[in-house]
Amino acid sequence: MCSDESTSLSFQDLNSTYKVELHHFNTCTIIFTLIEPDEIKEHGKIPNSVNIPLGSVSTTLNTMSEKEFEQTYGRKKPSEDTEIIFYCMIGKRSGMAQQNAISLGFKNVKNYVGSWTDWASKNQ
Repeated sequence: MCSDESTSLSFQDLNSTYKVELHHFNTCTIIFTLIEPDEIKEHGKIPNSVNIPLGSVSTTLNTMSEKEFEQTYGRKKPSEDTEIIFYCMIGKRSGMAQQNAISLGFKNVKNYVGSWTDWASKNQ
């Protein structure tokens, strides 16, 4: 079941959602990483997260066609009710992306406030 109880997530929230809803990511939850490609090469990323640059969030969510989104990211384009979780390295970019998505009318948008730094420290 999709959840919309909070607008920010802890490691425990994300980890339980990730494990429980892994098979639902294409329809129920999508995790976007705002980590730059060179940062991903150096540090890694949360499994099954979709990389999207912060500067492209609004355009991608607002104007990219469903077909183009699926071809580009290998996932169905989120609807306004899809649970969207943003993260970056420390939570700043993801907070900005969250606000961008909310301003576009997305209703179930969350920020993993610990972001990659928190995830990596707890998954060693």
